[in-house]
Amino acid sequence: MAGNKNFNVQDGHTKTIENQHVASREAKQHLEGGRRLERERNLPGAIASYSKAASIAPESAEVHFALGEALAKADRFQEALVRYTLTVTIAPGHREALYARSQLCLRMRLYAQAYKDLSHLIDLVPGVADYHYQRATTLMKLKNITEAYHDFLRAHELDKKYPRPTLQWKKNSEAKKVV
Repeated sequence: MAGNKNFNVQDGHTKTIENQHVASREAKQHLEGGRRLERERNLPGAIASYSKAASIAPESAEVHFALGEALAKADRFQEALVRYTLTVTIAPGHREALYARSQLCLRMRLYAQAYKDLSHLIDLVPGVADYHYQRATTLMKLKNITEAYHDFLRAHELDKKYPRPTLQWKKNSEAKKVV
């Protein structure tokens, strides 16, 4: 075909750029269809449409994230966690996916992963009070009171809507957060 440019893909097969655009166009149509179905409150239909887009464009972080969001709304948390993880694998700096995965991990009591995601977010965007507050809450779950205190304090310094933390030392020398 004139106008098609051939290129080699990793598995050694040759594909045309035109075919790649067709697949991308088809995936985009399913992505947009999923968004429309979500707005119409048809979550099963949206999930099906996003799933089709993900099968066509498995390298698309945007598609996996949209599918993860829909799955989380449908209380299909394990599947949502997989999609958020795929998103972060494809696009390690995807802040929305990192935050969504951290919140889902908190809900699923996967505190170590939530801590890692929130720490990564703080590395990416250090001045967000909510990230510090969420990480402090996670650290409390992990029984790391001193580090939690520092994150609660940082959240308060960044945004006064977060209460200033205090530490009270009991006779047995355990720290307790009091807000």
